[in-house]
Amino acid sequence: MKLKSACLALSTLALVPFSAQAAESEYDYNFYGSLRVMVEEAKHDNGDSFKDAVSRIGVEGSHNLGDGMQAFAKYELSVDVAEGELGSDTGKDARQAYIGLSSDYGSLMLGRYWSSFYNAVGYAGDQLWVHSSPVYYTLDWDYRIGKSVMYTSPEMNGVQVSALYSDEREQGQLAATWQATDSLKLAAGYIDDADNNDSVGLAAYYTGSGYYLNAMLMDKDNQGRGIDLIGGISAEKHLYTAGVSSFEDRSGTDNDFDALILAYQYNLHPKVKLWVEAKAWDGVLYGVEDSNLIALGMNYDF
Repeated sequence: MKLKSACLALSTLALVPFSAQAAESEYDYNFYGSLRVMVEEAKHDNGDSFKDAVSRIGVEGSHNLGDGMQAFAKYELSVDVAEGELGSDTGKDARQAYIGLSSDYGSLMLGRYWSSFYNAVGYAGDQLWVHSSPVYYTLDWDYRIGKSVMYTSPEMNGVQVSALYSDEREQGQLAATWQATDSLKLAAGYIDDADNNDSVGLAAYYTGSGYYLNAMLMDKDNQGRGIDLIGGISAEKHLYTAGVSSFEDRSGTDNDFDALILAYQYNLHPKVKLWVEAKAWDGVLYGVEDSNLIALGMNYDF
């Protein structure tokens, strides 16, 4: 109830300068999308499968309110190209749906969006199209959080802090990133969970000339801990990527696993990408034991 009241109050305050200056304010909006389809062959699926590869469409906009303040919003839907219908990403059609205000003092967002923890830590291993971050997604699969409020500070001496509270998950998050050098960024995050299943995570991002290396370490109290490592090399229109993951289960189900992922991407056009991913694992991953799979896909972005 307190969160609902705060959201209503902020929305009311945001409308005052917007209405008063609508005639002379600057605004911008954009309709966008990424349509993705793939053919996947998996050992445990008994044959080829024509699937959507996490397509989405959305609309976003911003409005200059003057005095250094800006209002912004986004609504993004999951769509299924293979089935020709709205998707059901994480059980909800809305991948993201939020409004917010930003100024020199940072930004405040209300709604559903990528979590503070994901933005700082989980993104490190999430560099492939479909089969990314086995450890991260095993421990925190619902990485977009609804009914939440998130504050992100401005960057100060390379440091940026983000704090989130979600009424939907009764969970608080605190995360920070530090741009240590032009090439190296470090991140840390903490999730305070109402079910006493807290999480901590560390991440490192290194970007060189034509390549990158990322690492993520995550520990969740009642589930387990593990690491995702991923790197990529780019050459003109080509991107070659490899990732490894290792997970130690603490839930009592003995679902330890080690995974290897290889991927190749060809940028046919700035808006069109062709890609192939192959994954193999030893142990139980996402409820499947000791399987291999390969996927060939195409993305069209607009």
